[in-house]
Amino acid sequence: MPKFPPRTQEKVDKLAKRKDINSYERYYFGYQYGLGSEYIVPYLKSKGVQLARARICEIGCGESGVLAALADEGAAEIVGIDIRDLAIESSEKIFDAIGTKGEFAIHNIITQAPPEKWEGHFDLVLLRDVIEHLEETELSLRHVMDFMKPGGWLYVVFPPYYSPFGAHQHLLGNKMGKLPFIQLMPEGLFAKSYKNARLQIDVEEVSMLRRIRLTIGKMRRAIKNALLELVDEQLYFLRPVFKLKFGLPPIKANFLKRIPGLRELLALEASYLLRKKQI
Repeated sequence: MPKFPPRTQEKVDKLAKRKDINSYERYYFGYQYGLGSEYIVPYLKSKGVQLARARICEIGCGESGVLAALADEGAAEIVGIDIRDLAIESSEKIFDAIGTKGEFAIHNIITQAPPEKWEGHFDLVLLRDVIEHLEETELSLRHVMDFMKPGGWLYVVFPPYYSPFGAHQHLLGNKMGKLPFIQLMPEGLFAKSYKNARLQIDVEEVSMLRRIRLTIGKMRRAIKNALLELVDEQLYFLRPVFKLKFGLPPIKANFLKRIPGLRELLALEASYLLRKKQI
């Protein structure tokens, strides 16, 4: 397991004392917490997002490392939702181990309406590396807006489809999956990348991402049509999370914003800070 920044490593070391938290859970929590504390918290604060006493929800929370970093900023309420029961179980164990209060639930934002207690409730909602997996981008944003109070913030991050690994082909765990830009191939050739894939569920995920093909342009249109206020857009050659995973510093690509073709091919991450308009 890699060494994380000191603040993050202190959290991970607490998890190591728990026999019911495995190395996989510790690793993913660690890089998520590091991403939250080293990048997301400073970024949100720089844009005027109030974190202290805020009610915060992450959709697709995973091991909830980012939520733990936000909780350390004095959030009044932390809620993590995910469609995977294992993610929710991990989050509950981890928050118990680090002594942080949070609520976690299995919930599908597309097929289930938010419980009444969550409707129009949150000051900040996060959607990190999730929106590209949802079939109807604009409709998905509208569902997320149901969780947000008027004037609430939404932070969305995703890898554009036509970027080097925008099809998530690395999930396949085979030789073809290691190649960038294979999603640019015609369907017949691209289908060959599924051969010897690690798991059928990964084949289905890569196939779904090819159907959705979420691009920067498509995301911008969905934001506009959903009547969300676009506060900030950031494009990256190297994603901030790469610093935690690979030790590579983030490199921005904002000059590509006005170059439609190149931005889709070269930006490995697009992030959006959005706001729900006041009624």
